[in-house]
Amino acid sequence: MRVLLTLQYLGTRYAGWQCQENALAIQEVVEKALAKVFGVPVRIHSAGRTDTGVHAIAQRAHFDLPTPIPPRGLARGLNTILPPDIRVTDAEEVPPDFHARMSAVGKTYRYQIWNAEVADVFLAPTWAHVAQPLDTDRMGEAAAALVGTHDFRSFTVAEPEVSSTVRRLDRITVARDGARVIIETHGDGFLRNMVRRIAGHLIEIGRGKLGVDSIRRALEPEFAESRWTAPAEGLFLVDVEYGEARQKAEGRRQK
Repeated sequence: MRVLLTLQYLGTRYAGWQCQENALAIQEVVEKALAKVFGVPVRIHSAGRTDTGVHAIAQRAHFDLPTPIPPRGLARGLNTILPPDIRVTDAEEVPPDFHARMSAVGKTYRYQIWNAEVADVFLAPTWAHVAQPLDTDRMGEAAAALVGTHDFRSFTVAEPEVSSTVRRLDRITVARDGARVIIETHGDGFLRNMVRRIAGHLIEIGRGKLGVDSIRRALEPEFAESRWTAPAEGLFLVDVEYGEARQKAEGRRQK
């Protein structure tokens, strides 16, 4: 039986999702908890790698059960083992051919900015601090140029480990509520550092350091790199969508 976990985590003290030799990763912590539950090593596969310090409201990861256990009981058991900054919020059976990453049809990321002269110590782990005033109207106007299918090569690392840097961005919004500024993006997939570089570029526009049309020019083939990368602590993986693959799983559970 294949199970899909929904995970919530605070990424502050972790070196991202993926297991690493010399640093603690979220995948390693979850796999160790699964090994305690089942008594054998268990490998999990996530919907995507979040980088060092990045958080998740609904990361998804699948694995195959070594021995039968009800998904709800599995979630409760894992949460008694996992540290308090990692929680399993749901566990569900999915078809044998379901894959947390390959079956995904869309993802939503949120970037959170505390825009006030003084940082809030209680929000510091999950909000990037920008002391200078931000013009969110300018940021929103600039962000609109990113909607659609584009080559986002300028918004990722110098040597991306992907066959194509073309992605579709369905929606991007910039909203303010007092000192809180939130940039939310939804698309078919995201490159490494893509959301942080978009956020970093928009912050520079909001500060008046770059023009509104600069982000459109960053999509042009001759543009080398958008070098403004916003801090990791403000970034959240909000949701992963599965569409038809998820509907098939729902149908199986209802039979």
